[in-house]
Order: sequence, then C-alpha cells, then structure tokens
Amino acid sequence: MKVIKSIDEMLQNFIQTFFVKYKYENRGLMKKFRIDSRLNLELDEEKWCECFLFKACLNRCAQIIIMRILEDRGLIYSKMNRSGIEKWKQLVQNLGSSYHLLFDIGQQDLVADENKKINSIFRKSDYDIFVVDGELANIVIHYSADLNLSDISQEELIGILRKIYSLEQREEWKLEEFYKEAPALTYLLSIEKEDFTFWNRIKG
Repeated sequence: MKVIKSIDEMLQNFIQTFFVKYKYENRGLMKKFRIDSRLNLELDEEKWCECFLFKACLNRCAQIIIMRILEDRGLIYSKMNRSGIEKWKQLVQNLGSSYHLLFDIGQQDLVADENKKINSIFRKSDYDIFVVDGELANIVIHYSADLNLSDISQEELIGILRKIYSLEQREEWKLEEFYKEAPALTYLLSIEKEDFTFWNRIKG
C-alpha cells in the first residue's frame, strides 16, 4: 500500500535524522533527569541517555502519526496535511522554511483540546526537550502532506509501529519500563493490547 510505504519511509528518515542531530545534545539535562528521578539507575549513564533519546524519538514519531490521522479524519484543524499547509501559506510568508511552526502550533492546540483523550496524548513531557525543528518537519511534510491517513486501520498502525520499535527491540530496550511515560508512544502501544479502532479510541 502506497500510504503505508510512504509513512514507513518518512519514519525511517525521521529517526535517522533525529539520532544524528541529537545524539550529543541535552546530555547535561538528561543526566539531571537521571539523578533527580533516581529511576533506572541500574543502567550506566551512557545507556540511560541512549534509552531516553530513543524513547523521545519514538514519542515524536507517535505524535506525528496521531496528529496526521486526526487531521485527515477532520477531528482537528489541519496543519501538516496539504490543505492545512495551503491555508497557512496565505498567513505566513516563506512558510517552507518554517514548517516546524506548524507542528508546534498543532501540538499546542492538541494539548489544549477539550477532548481529554486527545490532550492527554499530547501533554508535555520531559521527552519534549528534543524538538521537531525545521529539518525534521520538512521530512514529515515531504513524505506525508499529500497522503490521506483517514482510513488507516488498527492492523496497519500496529505494523508501522513494529517497524520502528520491533518486538525484539522491546525485549532489549524495555522502554515501557524506562523513566517516565511518553504519552503518545504509550497510546500507540496500547492499541496492540485492546480490540478497538483508532477512531473509537480517540472519540471514546
């Protein structure tokens, strides 16, 4: 399926760029999180930071997927799909160099959304220290702006998630048990364990 292939390509490019960009960033802040929380101290400092970065990256991937689905299903105002971009181009000059602003605005709107399920998924967390900047936002726009994710199924979502966080990786990294919850990632992982559609989960 073309949509799934494009999403897979987007996420692989996003993850690769994310790790290259942030591998050595925010080390001091991550070390502070480790010391202050006293969580997962069985991991050495280097491994702890690697786990934090990986979980932060997956949480951003989950936010992007969920945001795009909500947009294409008409549950929120569009920012990152083609119709949303065209509307924002009328308001913002040189939008092409500022796509990260669309993601930022979209996340802020979702945090403030009256739907408690939606705002809980996008609530702020420590993992947000790694931002979706212009380069990362451009990857998202390039691969997904013209896709329609409104009909994506639960099974397809599970397949996408397992390509970026496989069952083998879960056994090795155990990110669900690491530090604090990453809300969007937790939500996507939950759809593997319960028999419901993405639509019903958000709307319920």
